Amino acid sequence: MTEQTKVNLINLLTNEFATGSGKKTYAKCIFIQSDGEDYRISNVFASLLENKEFKKQVDEVVQFGLYRNHQEYSRRYENTSFQLYSKYTYEDVCRLLEWEKGEVPLNIGGYKYDKNTNTYPVFINYDKEEGIADTVKYEDHLVSPDKLIAISKSNRTVSSDDVQTALNSEKRGVDMELFIRKNKDDKISKEFYYMGKIIPTGSYKEFVMPNTDSTAVEIEYQLKTPVKEDLYDYIVNS
Repeated sequence: MTEQTKVNLINLLTNEFATGSGKKTYAKCIFIQSDGEDYRISNVFASLLENKEFKKQVDEVVQFGLYRNHQEYSRRYENTSFQLYSKYTYEDVCRLLEWEKGEVPLNIGGYKYDKNTNTYPVFINYDKEEGIADTVKYEDHLVSPDKLIAISKSNRTVSSDDVQTALNSEKRGVDMELFIRKNKDDKISKEFYYMGKIIPTGSYKEFVMPNTDSTAVEIEYQLKTPVKEDLYDYIVNS
């Protein structure tokens, strides 16, 4: 267990990880509290566990969580906490990458580099909504099962920090993880398929986004593991 893992877990169990509306939703979910240089069960949670029925339900939830994890998420991909082609929300990804705090989707905006963990998840909504602004109408697309063209955020150039981090990710030891969903029709879970690690090929191009004055950078990536045939067909052709 690394120091990052400890901080991540402590923040999760003290409601310091959640952001946005989640912070308020879980305001009373404080499971541990500081005890000198260590932590112990919180007074409130300890008191609640004295209720046998409540304790029974907590135990059932924990057992179900362990079972579900074993059934659906135990075949981890390489050295990650993700399972290839399983589905994850933005919050899941931030948590499993062991970020100190979560990020609201608006702040991620397609990708986000976390300096503490040296991780750089990329999120792609494959089918773009009609009527969205030209400055966010990114033409990200899979060229083949093992090649991806992804566009930077608008108002970026080749020298922008986030673009340079992506282009030099291999050299800098940055883990770039790819997550794709077909579209935004799933308004409830907002889950993305985990597609594994991506590596920049060295091919990129700065351009002006159509119908705007904003520059962006097109970057080509190699998928370390080619997308399986049925999922590739669903995302690209359906």
